[in-house]
Amino acid sequence: MRIKKQGHQLHPGGESAHPRTRNAWARGNTTATLLSLVLAASLVACSSAGEERGPGEDAGQRSSETATSGDFTQQNMIITAVCSPGNGSGGVISVDGWNPQSWKHLAHAEFQLPDTAIVESDRATPNTAVRQLCEPDELPADAGDVTAIRSLFDQDFTKMAVVTEDPQTEAAHVGYVDRAGKFTDLTGNEGFGNTPHEHNAAFSRDGSAVWFTYEASDSGYYSTKNRIASRALAGDHKVVDQLEIGIVGETNLIMVGRTPSRAVLASSAFLSPDGERLLAEGRVLDVPAEGQAVGPDLVEKGRDISCGSGGWLDNDTVLCSTDGRFAALDIASGAKPGAPIVPSNDYNNHAMVISPDGQRFAFLSEKGAAKNYYLCDTKPGSTPQKVERTGEFSTLGDTAAFIEWR
Repeated sequence: MRIKKQGHQLHPGGESAHPRTRNAWARGNTTATLLSLVLAASLVACSSAGEERGPGEDAGQRSSETATSGDFTQQNMIITAVCSPGNGSGGVISVDGWNPQSWKHLAHAEFQLPDTAIVESDRATPNTAVRQLCEPDELPADAGDVTAIRSLFDQDFTKMAVVTEDPQTEAAHVGYVDRAGKFTDLTGNEGFGNTPHEHNAAFSRDGSAVWFTYEASDSGYYSTKNRIASRALAGDHKVVDQLEIGIVGETNLIMVGRTPSRAVLASSAFLSPDGERLLAEGRVLDVPAEGQAVGPDLVEKGRDISCGSGGWLDNDTVLCSTDGRFAALDIASGAKPGAPIVPSNDYNNHAMVISPDGQRFAFLSEKGAAKNYYLCDTKPGSTPQKVERTGEFSTLGDTAAFIEWR
């Protein structure tokens, strides 16, 4: 909720109908002037006090309703996502923006999932990246999971892609939910024919379409092919086929880039800052022309850099996370990872997101049942800084995914 400042306006009194002496007039004018200055000073003091307090703070108290807005257009922000599953159906996905220096709460949005949404499942299909957030045994522990979860949303988190399943017919549809909780089913009414099986819903960053994978029956129940396709939010939402693929399995569809977004079916996918190369499953390949979707066959043709990838530091350097100590790797042929970034340790560390300038990154560290978040410089020999769970940040728990650093 935005707090609207109430302004005050001084209304000057009208002139007297009777003439005044010059001195009396001067005294009255001086008094009025002094009164105006006092009131103005009071207003400035009130305004300054309000500006010095953090967003939503009033008399030393913070309110979750007034502390933040849904404005994710701000820069210098780390964005987290957390799932609050429903009792067997639906659930709420909370998205929050934080200042990475002070950890002040900057932005907030919630997405109420419909009761038929796939949130948790004991089956491989239908699949959705929501499961990386919501299933009890799943922890969004690495950058691959993070890229899939980030792909559920449009650029500024106004909409979220959703997969639903009819419990009677097992028809799987794709659609989206907005911040008001309104669900739009893009697959629509089925009629008599082939039952839709649409999985892996992901949003293009510009919010114009939801991409997905689906099974198409060509000549009977046992003759199916898998495809990557999209449905536009505008118009009749008709399927636009993009690419035929082999087995989808439990792999997620990941959207990279902004305009246009490009769909990649892989366990992880990162677009270089210049948009020319793709890092997917530890392989580097040139980005195909004309916005073509990228399937597993093309990913396998990429050059293996033998590096557990955490994303790009710049156009030619990636963050390796294979041994948990992290290192920078120049992707030039034959190059080896540089010196370790963090000290020797016995923790299980997983890179999550990298700052826009490539100078810092966030990672999740596990030791037994303990899980903590850290920020660290990308220079060798850096000391990680633990993100203390105090104030509003303490409410996130240890299942939050750091899904973007903008």
